[in-house]
Amino acid sequence: MEPFRTLLFLSFLCTCVLACNPADQTKEASANSATMTKLTKEIDWQGHRGCRGLLPENTIPAFLRALAYPEVKTLELDVVIAADNRVIVSHEPWMSAEICLSPAGEPLEKGDSARISLRSLTTAEIATYDCGKLPHPRFPEQAKRPAHKPTLLAVFAAVDRYCVQNDRPSPRYNIELKYEEQLEPAFVPDRETFADLVLQDVLAWGKPELVTLQCFDPPTLRVLHEKAPDLQLAYLDEFPGNLQEKMAEIGFVPPIYSPYEIHVTDSLIAEASTLDMRVVPWTVNDPARMKELLALGVDGIITDYPDRIAKALATAPE
Repeated sequence: MEPFRTLLFLSFLCTCVLACNPADQTKEASANSATMTKLTKEIDWQGHRGCRGLLPENTIPAFLRALAYPEVKTLELDVVIAADNRVIVSHEPWMSAEICLSPAGEPLEKGDSARISLRSLTTAEIATYDCGKLPHPRFPEQAKRPAHKPTLLAVFAAVDRYCVQNDRPSPRYNIELKYEEQLEPAFVPDRETFADLVLQDVLAWGKPELVTLQCFDPPTLRVLHEKAPDLQLAYLDEFPGNLQEKMAEIGFVPPIYSPYEIHVTDSLIAEASTLDMRVVPWTVNDPARMKELLALGVDGIITDYPDRIAKALATAPE
């Protein structure tokens, strides 16, 4: 019976101590509640170009690897247009000498004048270039393997198969249209054609509710909004400024604002909130910075390293 009496006494003592400081209790509970609200809301963790830090970017192996991390809800990727008007998953509308080899396995010539436009190559020709075996100078952890630039529809199909085989919910897709007016027509088609071809593939896949289309180019966002007003759009922004003015330039307010992460502050999030825009910054690879952004109240985080998400969550403030 003696241990039981000791336990009762300790319980009574704790109750008395807590009761003596009701104001402190209320203050602490309020602070904890505010922090937990920020940290427990559903964060849209996005695998940038699949998982560029771990496997060759924008390749099917990278997308499937990203899905091995349960926190990842969205696959972020980029698209351009081939000569045969197929939608190709690629960050640049040319073969990057940094990550690609020629069909003969030789290094590509560097320099803007030597760029091989994907708009000048058919889908079959694009597949003859390897973009996975070269060591990446900025991503030393990236495992090397043969890989080519896939079509958007091939990515949809491969991910669908993976999700069925692994009993995983289908992810969302955050698809950036790599349009720049100065690259037209040698590297990209006009905005209308670009938008039509991407929308055609999204609708052919049949799950437009799982797709977000994003772009740095306001006129492209307007074209997409006019053609598919129900499709979710995101405004990519490298140099944040007055958001009201930026939205006036676009002509409507997309539901998602995606700024360069170094610019994200309390005031920026508050400004986006006044416009009812969710904030999903790019590209965040430091778990400590992930933690800071979670505390600020971002709605999602785009990262090259999905394997670092668990660390950021484990070290998040309690």
